[in-house]
Amino acid sequence: MVNAVLTRARTWATVAFAVQGLMQAVVLTNLPGLEDRTDIGDTEVSLVVLSVLVFAAAGSLLGGSLALRRGSASLLLPAFAIQAVAVLLAMISLPYAALFPVYALFGLGVGLGDAGNGMQALTIQRAYGRSIITMFYAFQTAAAIVGALLVAGINGSGLPFETAFLVGAVVALSVLPGLRRGLARDPEQGVPDAAKAPLPWRGLTLFGLVIAVVYVGDGLVSTWSSVYLEDTLMAAAVVVPLGYAAYQGAVLVARLVGDRLVAAVGRVVVITFAVLLATAGLLLAAVAPAAWLAVVGFAVTGLGLGVIAPLTFAAAGDLAPEQIDEIVARLNLFNYVGVVIGSAAAGVIADASSMRVAIVVPAVLILGVLTVTRMYRERVVAKA
Repeated sequence: MVNAVLTRARTWATVAFAVQGLMQAVVLTNLPGLEDRTDIGDTEVSLVVLSVLVFAAAGSLLGGSLALRRGSASLLLPAFAIQAVAVLLAMISLPYAALFPVYALFGLGVGLGDAGNGMQALTIQRAYGRSIITMFYAFQTAAAIVGALLVAGINGSGLPFETAFLVGAVVALSVLPGLRRGLARDPEQGVPDAAKAPLPWRGLTLFGLVIAVVYVGDGLVSTWSSVYLEDTLMAAAVVVPLGYAAYQGAVLVARLVGDRLVAAVGRVVVITFAVLLATAGLLLAAVAPAAWLAVVGFAVTGLGLGVIAPLTFAAAGDLAPEQIDEIVARLNLFNYVGVVIGSAAAGVIADASSMRVAIVVPAVLILGVLTVTRMYRERVVAKA
């Protein structure tokens, strides 16, 4: 039976996922405004984003270490406080060199938040005894969409682009008291290192590679779908953003129904069909003769990719439930690596051949996930 404490923990973990999605959207969709204010180009902005990812990886590793002593709930307060401070600093007109420590600080908060959220989600899911993880990610995706719309609305109204930073900081700071009281205690908190078995490195590495592949595909669609529609398919200006919008909308739909699908047919079947959908979607986008068909392809891709990452974290957590914190901290590293590769490598491949070829590459990589689907079998977990 699910008790009130567990229900409260689930509610506040959902809030934490939503805040994480909102903050990332507010920062990343505001990069054009930062570019204009600082008078820098795409390459300089890319280096700033890279600093975010590098320090996010460091933050995730730090989170894994801190969670062992204080629990994952303790990560989310500093995570959102750090992100709030960083975006408030980003409101100041700074020289280019000064952007790196500010955005590195934001990345550190992102890493702590990603780690804390993942740990909390798996801890709570284990207590529930059934799949609830895709719903957490659904709220993160929905909040990211809201954040992007917020930035668009602020820009359209003529307000300074920094206004969105202020809104994000206020939201992040306002949830801290609730998070402090409401989140769940980790099962591994306070367990001496000597009492723990070694991490299941083989399974962890395989799941990590799946995470990396997923975010290669995600990074490609997020970064290059608009460029592909405009430059290769000669889409009208109104159509250019629709590839990314369709992708994110489909990701949200997949995450909203993912847990129910797992309950109905099992995690292995869901993963198998998700891989096939993501592969088919990317291939459709790559060969599409018209922009509308590529938009459909990106949407199908989102239906597949949307559930693979959450269910991979869940399956990895099942390998060693008493070491969830360490597993999540290390899996997150593959997330950031995949984003970097997906965003950067596609441009290199496109320059060497074409953007169509660049889209095919992650399709092939994602199809390879079929070789490890047996690892997604559900294990018996304790019910609350």
